Amino acid sequence: MIEPSNIKTRDLKIGGYIVLLFSSLLYGGNVVVARLISGDIPPVALAVLRGLFGLIVLFPLARRSLRENPTPSRQDLYRFALMGFLGITVAYITFLWSIQYSSATNVSIIFATTPAITIILLALVWGIIPSKLRVFGIVLSFSGLLIVIAQGSFTRLLSLNLNPSDLVMLINVLSVSFFTILGQGVMAKFSPIVTSVYSLFFGTVFLAPYGLWEMFHKSWHFTSTSMFVLLYMGCVVTGIAVLLNFEGIRRLGSGKAAIFGNLAPVFSILLAYIFLGERLSSYHWIGFIFVLVGIGLCLWPRSTNERIDPLTSP
Repeated sequence: MIEPSNIKTRDLKIGGYIVLLFSSLLYGGNVVVARLISGDIPPVALAVLRGLFGLIVLFPLARRSLRENPTPSRQDLYRFALMGFLGITVAYITFLWSIQYSSATNVSIIFATTPAITIILLALVWGIIPSKLRVFGIVLSFSGLLIVIAQGSFTRLLSLNLNPSDLVMLINVLSVSFFTILGQGVMAKFSPIVTSVYSLFFGTVFLAPYGLWEMFHKSWHFTSTSMFVLLYMGCVVTGIAVLLNFEGIRRLGSGKAAIFGNLAPVFSILLAYIFLGERLSSYHWIGFIFVLVGIGLCLWPRSTNERIDPLTSP
């Protein structure tokens, strides 16, 4: 006989897989549409506008939860502010810096280490030790992304040169990892949508001073395409995808949720193939298989009695 608690846990996991899969698809689409307006809107101004559009979408959806959830204490507000600073302000600024002063290949490789860095932080700081199978899955998934990034050439990988600016991208990875883990802890008290609203609000506020300066002092090339892309990036990605990501973290834990980040570049490449006519080669498919198998191993349950704990689940 199947226990009701086991059914509830199974449904919780399946729901987590679905929302994170959809979130990764939206993030992958974000990369594709961003190419359409590259250089049209100043970057930090774009981030501020994205944040505002995201809040416009999330706030009406969050009104009931904001009433039902506890009123944030000063300490809670500090945590939300820290999350917004790390996951939005620092993450965005360091990413912009990296793509300006480092190679796209180096940036892609370093960002692909995010799941591994998240697992390492969980082990070192929170004492959550991953299983050997999960470690192997992370390595396999990362290897798949390396195959794609290096275009199937081992020589290309060996020819890469790291430079000091790559350390800035490492800061990006650390900030995103801490943001994910902190979100897991905060959601022991607050719902995913409340967590999304507060963290997005603070992150946008921190970006606003320079973003407003860019709006008035840098050139714009605003078209109907720019408006469409801005609405997608703000309402859909910054609003809905962030919410889905937090919901997945709540259901599965930050360790498991982080590995879904490796699906975003897979979706990005597939969407570019469908909508932009970019070509796919054999190394793409080999890399995709590695990524998918690696994610599957990471999600493999340790036991049939595994439970989801929003504070301690890896």
